[in-house]
Amino acid sequence: MRWGSAFKLAVKAFLLGLMWIVVGILLLTGGVFLFISGVRVLAFLAGFAGFFFMFFGLLAAVFKAGSSAFLEKYEALQKPLEVVYEKEGLSMILGQLIDQALTKSPSKGNLVRNTEGNLVIELTDMNAAATVEFKNGKITVYNGKPAKGKYSLISSDFETINSLATGKAGLLKTLGLILRRKLRIKGIRMARKFQKLLA
Repeated sequence: MRWGSAFKLAVKAFLLGLMWIVVGILLLTGGVFLFISGVRVLAFLAGFAGFFFMFFGLLAAVFKAGSSAFLEKYEALQKPLEVVYEKEGLSMILGQLIDQALTKSPSKGNLVRNTEGNLVIELTDMNAAATVEFKNGKITVYNGKPAKGKYSLISSDFETINSLATGKAGLLKTLGLILRRKLRIKGIRMARKFQKLLA
């Protein structure tokens, strides 16, 4: 395990907790000045808020930073994403592309590690479709569309899909294709994640 990166996560949590402690101290200081000025109701509220933020900050800085949650999160990010695909048709092509992208750059898996849902890639000029399923940190690719449930969609000809997957189609070109109805996208967030995964 690379403890350096895990340590950075803990330091971030400590600094966040420290920030809340500082906010609490400022509120307490403001409460004292308000009390001296005679505005006792606001002084009480500011003091109460100050103590709350200081207590919350102390918990975040000491207990959360030292907990195993950060190490568990770090370890999860280091695990390679599992890719399973059918060995024929469009699913094989997509599966191999995803596998190659993750082999070349394993960190790309973190883009979709927590993603849940289905993305259908449809080639209109070949009358073919395949589903990319994201579930529990695993990618499964199979031919056809999901039998039930909602799914995101990227539908166009092979050349357009290929340019999207390889990152050759920029934002303006993509918008132009959509306006000319050469490209249909349903679920833009899922589509963007998939494009970044392959690019």
